[in-house]
Amino acid sequence: MKSVKMTLYPVQTLCVPFAHFNILQGLAYRLMSGDKDLAAEIHDRSFSDKKAFKFFCFTDLEGRYTIRNKMLVFNDTVSWEIRSADDRIIDAVVKFLQGVSEIEVNRNKCMLLSYEIREKHFNTDVAYIKMSTPIVVYNTLQSGYVRYYNPFENEFFEKIASNIRNKYEMFYGTPLTEEIVIECDEPSDNDKCVTHYKNHVINAWYGTYRIQAPAQVLEMIWHMGIGSKNSTGFGTFNEL
Repeated sequence: MKSVKMTLYPVQTLCVPFAHFNILQGLAYRLMSGDKDLAAEIHDRSFSDKKAFKFFCFTDLEGRYTIRNKMLVFNDTVSWEIRSADDRIIDAVVKFLQGVSEIEVNRNKCMLLSYEIREKHFNTDVAYIKMSTPIVVYNTLQSGYVRYYNPFENEFFEKIASNIRNKYEMFYGTPLTEEIVIECDEPSDNDKCVTHYKNHVINAWYGTYRIQAPAQVLEMIWHMGIGSKNSTGFGTFNEL
């Protein structure tokens, strides 16, 4: 399990809308085209199995920005990281990066200053985390209505734990029997994020959390994200 962190510098400016996870998701798939068969396999998983996980997540763009015309405008160095429990994904991204000096982000050319292959390990069964991108926890009812959960509800944490178990079983091919506990001592309305993904309104949550799980599981979810919609940019966290 590993990740690749890129450092980019806008040729002129880098402009993205407030809701830009679909742009970053498209960029992630473009970088995976270093292995075209793998990119097609990952992209097609959701069509063969709606509950399939794609085993990767990514951070938001990190760097100083200003706001202009309802857009985030970056004029200086920007970093961005793709993480995956499937090493083939990071290998494909690195293969692509080795052959380019520029990357387009939302039609803005950026120089690829550097990239770093990283590994993240946990030596404990408790992690204190802060969300880099917000968590999405939801359920789609028979009527088609999407019910979003929040950290003021027990179901929010129960569904995150269930999602982690499903990820583990799909990735390792065996059920997870150890206990998983997710807590948030001080949930705040300020952590709520109402955003858009394509034409859908999504309610998601930032914040800090405590997760108790085996170190192997913590490592897995650091590389895959927590909650739902990880491959679209949600649920990526950093350790406090």
